[in-house]
Amino acid sequence: MKTIYFSPILLLLIFCACGYSDEQLSAFDQRMETFIKGKSYHLTKSESGLYTEIIQEGTGREIHLTDSIGVCYVGTLLSGEKFDEQKKPIYLPMRGVIDGWKEALLGQKKGVKIRLIVPPQLGYGAGGMGKIPANAALYFELSVDDLK
Repeated sequence: MKTIYFSPILLLLIFCACGYSDEQLSAFDQRMETFIKGKSYHLTKSESGLYTEIIQEGTGREIHLTDSIGVCYVGTLLSGEKFDEQKKPIYLPMRGVIDGWKEALLGQKKGVKIRLIVPPQLGYGAGGMGKIPANAALYFELSVDDLK
């Protein structure tokens, strides 16, 4: 009898991908498209459902998963309600940020300014967090001012 082994990363990807039905993912995407409509954004949608726009390219070294980023940002729900803002850089470990930030920032350079619309599956998901309700898509404008 053969035993099949799955890596922990593969299992995590399988479980994350199975968290939402195609109908739910489509509904999330429709909400994000409605939010974008009429705005002068130039967002690109990735296969994962993340919308990104580079406002200003960075010029420093590339951001890696092992870095801590000094970041300023404003985060709002698609309703426009602000749930968080950091006007002075705070340091966050890249390993600890939401998946949408990881996808958008890894490989970018220090100094990047970016606009993101993060679907629930790449944000706080069905659990929400604090002022962020369950299954919320999130809008961020952020800049990476420093790397450690």
